[in-house]
Amino acid sequence: MLSRFTREDGSLIFPNEIFTAAKTRGRLYALDRLCRMAAVKYAAVLKKKTFINFIPTSIYSPEYCLQSTVKLAKLLQIDPDQFVFEVVESEQVDDIEHLKSILNYYNEKGFQYALDDVGEGYNTLEMLADMKPHYMKLDMKYVQGVKNDQEKQHTAKQFLKKALEIGATPLAEGIETEEDFEWLKQIGYELFQGYLFGKPSVEPQRSIG
Repeated sequence: MLSRFTREDGSLIFPNEIFTAAKTRGRLYALDRLCRMAAVKYAAVLKKKTFINFIPTSIYSPEYCLQSTVKLAKLLQIDPDQFVFEVVESEQVDDIEHLKSILNYYNEKGFQYALDDVGEGYNTLEMLADMKPHYMKLDMKYVQGVKNDQEKQHTAKQFLKKALEIGATPLAEGIETEEDFEWLKQIGYELFQGYLFGKPSVEPQRSIG
């Protein structure tokens, strides 16, 4: 699930713009919750494995902040196993224990979780081993052009090895060419996403009860 917003003239407002504005105004949690709840509602229609981003620094208490997500999933009779919650990479997480408490809460409720954009920012091999996610998503900077770049190949193999060691499903994001797709698939990556397979579509925002 990707968050997209539109202006009155129909033009797109991309996530970095709207989330930055929400953070400036002290409304990051409200926006994060809105997106999360909308994604859960769409998941009820899709009835397929659904990846949903969340911003860990916007959640001060998992039991309080995430209970609405759990209640909505139950109300819509969605199997918790359908959801994979992704730790958004753009927010530096200084309190690792707090992040663990969030992921443990999701886990206890039957949800799965993923580390997004692994290799970028604070996501390191140590973080991957410490968090033990169900899915490891390799950052697109190591995916695009990997077929002909030895340094990217080295990084892709490193994170693949660690993912397999901890039992995480390796996923490569940002796939745009057949060459990169085939190379990553050949070395052992199991899941893929990117414009090679499809581009995001914008649906009208539904009201959140």
